[in-house]
Parts: sequence; C-alpha cells; structure tokens
Amino acid sequence: MTKLNIEIIATDDEPFGLLTKLAKAKFRANNVYTLSGTETLAIDDGMNDIRALINANVIEFYYRYDKDRNQYESLILDFCRQNNLTLRFCNTEKK
Repeated sequence: MTKLNIEIIATDDEPFGLLTKLAKAKFRANNVYTLSGTETLAIDDGMNDIRALINANVIEFYYRYDKDRNQYESLILDFCRQNNLTLRFCNTEKK
C-alpha cells in the first residue's frame, strides 16, 4: 500500500467517528473495521483498495492501485470541503 499525499486533521470531531462518516459518504462502506494483522482500517466495504490509519488526531490514507490515487484524493478533498475540515498535504515521494 502507498500513502496518499493528503491527511485529515480531526480538530472538533473524534477521528474514528469522522473516518466512519467519510467511509459511508464517499466509499459506500457500511462500517469501518481494523484489518486483521495490521493497524490499518478498512474503509471501502471490503474492497481493500484504500485503507486508513489514525495517528492521534490525524487520519492517514493508503491506497493499493496507482490508477485510483487521484480518485481517492478527489473524494477525500470533496468530503473535507463539504464538512469544513482541516487537511494537510504531505510529500510522500521516495527519495
């Protein structure tokens, strides 16, 4: 899995609740759950193409296929705009 260049900062909301709201609204998930043997969370209703990781109040995202990266970033950005959320762009390029 490759890390997306975008993270959501949960300021007013609890990160897991916010992630659940995102998963239901943008990834058609019924629920968010921890993937066995990992610290990552399934957020796409079992497709396992995008995952999340909560680190304190930061929600990080990881994707499986490069062809889907722009779509996932667009969905997350749209969710942030609709809900007036704080996000952060980060450089994940390998050096």
